[in-house]
Amino acid sequence: MTDQPFVLLTQDHCPQCERLKRMLAGPLRGQFSGQIEIVHRQQHPEEFEHLTREHGLRSTPALIHRPSGQVLPGPTGLGEVQRFLGR
Repeated sequence: MTDQPFVLLTQDHCPQCERLKRMLAGPLRGQFSGQIEIVHRQQHPEEFEHLTREHGLRSTPALIHRPSGQVLPGPTGLGEVQRFLGR
C-alpha cells in the first residue's frame, strides 16, 4: 500500500484518460501529482483488475480516494476533479 491517497485508473487508447492527465498537468499545474498513484491497465494488470473488481468499475478513467473508498468515475470537468482531489 502506498501513502498516496488517490489512485487514477487508466489504460491505452483512452481519450478521456489522456484528457484527465492533461487536466491534472495543465490547469491544475501538477498540484495533486504527489497524491495520485497511476495504475495503468497494460502496465499493472493485476493491480488494475483488483481495483476495478473491488470498486465495481467498468470504465476508465476513474479516480479512487483510498481512505474513504469513494470513486469519481469518468470525471468530465475541472471543478469536479478539483473538488474530489481537494478533500
